[in-house]
Amino acid sequence: MGVGGIVGWCAIPAVAWPWIRSLLPTLALVLAGLGTPLATARAEPFRFTLLYAHSTTELEDTQGRGGIARLATLIQRERAAHDTVLVLHGGQSLAPSVLSFYDQGAHVIDLLNGLGIDAMAALNREFHHGDDTLMTRAFAANFPLVTTNAVDRATGKPLDGLESAVVLDAGPYKIGVLAATPAQTKETTRSGRTEFRDPVRAVADKARELRAQGVDLIVTMTANSGNTHRDVIAARAADIVLYQDRGRAVGVEYDGKYLAATVEAQAAWVLALDIAIERGAIDRGAKAGTVWSAGVRAIDTAPIPPDSAVDSRAKAYLARLDGMLGMQVGRLEAPVDTRREAVRGGENAFANALADALRAAMEADVALVNGGTIRGDRQYAAGTLWTRRDIQTEIPYHDTAVLLEVTGQQLRDALESGYSGIEQAQGRFPHLSNARVLVDASRPAGQRIVELTIGGKPVDPAARYRLATGSYIAQGSDGYTALVAAPRLVDDRDADFLSTILADQIARTGSFAPRLDGRLTVKR
Repeated sequence: MGVGGIVGWCAIPAVAWPWIRSLLPTLALVLAGLGTPLATARAEPFRFTLLYAHSTTELEDTQGRGGIARLATLIQRERAAHDTVLVLHGGQSLAPSVLSFYDQGAHVIDLLNGLGIDAMAALNREFHHGDDTLMTRAFAANFPLVTTNAVDRATGKPLDGLESAVVLDAGPYKIGVLAATPAQTKETTRSGRTEFRDPVRAVADKARELRAQGVDLIVTMTANSGNTHRDVIAARAADIVLYQDRGRAVGVEYDGKYLAATVEAQAAWVLALDIAIERGAIDRGAKAGTVWSAGVRAIDTAPIPPDSAVDSRAKAYLARLDGMLGMQVGRLEAPVDTRREAVRGGENAFANALADALRAAMEADVALVNGGTIRGDRQYAAGTLWTRRDIQTEIPYHDTAVLLEVTGQQLRDALESGYSGIEQAQGRFPHLSNARVLVDASRPAGQRIVELTIGGKPVDPAARYRLATGSYIAQGSDGYTALVAAPRLVDDRDADFLSTILADQIARTGSFAPRLDGRLTVKR
């Protein structure tokens, strides 16, 4: 019978109460030692904040939100308001951007070095320029770059300068940080030295290892390429999964035990997780377990002013970029017409050249670009010396190459939608590479394609084709909903801008000779 039972059972004379009261503090300690819950006083949990942002490729804000300078101010404010703040960067930042085409992401690391980042994920975009360049960037960073499943083929260990995991201190607690690099990175980058192992298994193994070493909480950063984020979340090897996803300002899934979350790219929104963590005895004789909970804050950076010092550095890089855009890439060997009516109503030499360059770069069966991608609205005479600024003027949007697997029917449906707005000169008007199409604009919309061939052969509705296009229409924009469900063989996170692809091709030869070849005929 426990002490509590004895006290409740005995008859206590009134004269004894003063003496018993003097023993109550000692009795409470005895009860606590026996594991009785009556007198146990729980300590307050330790509290800290995790900040998460990703995909900071742009030097300036976008519509008044985001940018590295605003992120810098936010980090300073959070660290002023909270005793312990750990800043995690989800990567996806060394490409693609116009400046990264020139310096392979060196400016991104330089700017992030001034922010106080605690760890950064090395995901598919970090490998965009090759593994040797990534290792160089890792050595230049004053924070660790992490990839848990990408290893050196020769050693089976992390690439030089990178880490398979890092352990950060949050008061008396240990926070393990991992990163699951999408496995398909091996197919979309030139990283011959790197072996990309199964990310789910690698994360599970590393999480188990860290927990055995006393790590209290596991956080994994990853991307949506190849649905890697969904696989990592489903495995439940990490307590918290932070991931990059397109088209979502904020997304949180939290069941009280596991948390998965994403925020918009470019630090337009930043995720703050206010963690309360403690170790508590579960049962007598059982090992103390770590218990944690999270409050979620999605921070809109629109009202946050840019940090002046970081903003000045970013502007210096923009000035440098301006000089680079003045570089000549090649001479026009034929006239070029990019006026609105020329690119939205019939075959166009410049559109042909852009589609051809895209198909070659993506090793596709066919390529499709919409006339609205081309925005220069001007004419160039033969002999004009083209600069990178001219190409940026013609293709100003950050439209990234995508490789889709489509059926012949999906392609035909997409093109029918594209040719449905001929009368209004809509931007959806499609241009093709390695294909020929005859369009009868007098027919009803949706029934205008008379003939369609790829590689000289009629398109088979059931056959599958590798279609290269831009990320804008691949996501269903401009009426191209037929492409939304098509599997992505190469995601837009793994390829260059259309403008970069064209500039690179022109620069290789020093000349540019766009031409008409009869691939598109529009009957009216």
